[in-house]
Amino acid sequence: MNSTLAQDVFGAQQQRLEDYFHLFSITFLYWDHLITFPEEFHYLWKRPVRASTALFLFNRYFAVLGNVVVTVSLFSSGLTESSCKPFHLFRELLLVLTQVIVCILLTIRIYALYSCSKRMLTYMLITGLTLGGLAVFAVFFGQSSQSVLTPTGCHTQLPLIVSVQVAAAWEALFLYDSMLFIMTLHKAYKARYELRLEGLSMVAIILRDGSIYFGVMAFANLINISTFYYPDPFLRGALCTFASAMSVTMLSRLMLNLHQIADSGIFTSHITTCQLGTNSAFLASPGGATTATTAMYDTLYNEA
Repeated sequence: MNSTLAQDVFGAQQQRLEDYFHLFSITFLYWDHLITFPEEFHYLWKRPVRASTALFLFNRYFAVLGNVVVTVSLFSSGLTESSCKPFHLFRELLLVLTQVIVCILLTIRIYALYSCSKRMLTYMLITGLTLGGLAVFAVFFGQSSQSVLTPTGCHTQLPLIVSVQVAAAWEALFLYDSMLFIMTLHKAYKARYELRLEGLSMVAIILRDGSIYFGVMAFANLINISTFYYPDPFLRGALCTFASAMSVTMLSRLMLNLHQIADSGIFTSHITTCQLGTNSAFLASPGGATTATTAMYDTLYNEA
């Protein structure tokens, strides 16, 4: 009797921690959305909507609105056992679709940084499809995760074998994010001599190309992956929302910055078919003037 009571109390503590992690994640997501909305309205809503812009906005708002549904499922005590399954499926769809769109847009970004190289695009697509196939196999061709009804709402309890399978999908995503991060660093390393003539450091180049955004996303995924190996079943994968929110936020920051510079009309000649000036407060010269450098971006974001 005491053992059962202790297990129930321990389970309730895990569920509360999961709820706290979720609340922290969505608070971060919503807070950043609110403070960047003026830039979004000015640089996106007032301009013609292109296919890539529509994809970006869909991902941004799907994450914001979708997490409302997830929050309801976690904190509604009036739910039934049967209602937990559709909520759980929706949460999985939210996580998968969000990450897929993020990967597509980041791939476009790298494609542009490498002068719209078809060879690099082919390499990224082959790698992405291979890792994506492994992730799909790990998630859908094994034991599936289930959501259970608790006194506070629907919570996911992952047995170890299921947790390892789901972790494999996130590990595939981490590998792809890491590959993109390394590619941005490699591009910055190759460009260091050219940009040094303009007084820019390696750190400035990394900030210009958005490497920092790629690195933060990869690190957030790594932290999330570690939770799948926790001994507590309710805490396995408890940072999925955090990793997803971080990906959406970093992508939003990167894309809004690129649109802001395009709207400012800062262009210089460079050996590329797609040009976009990248401006940052980090690159300001001692005299106060901002140094503009040219970054390559694909025609989907190139403004007429």
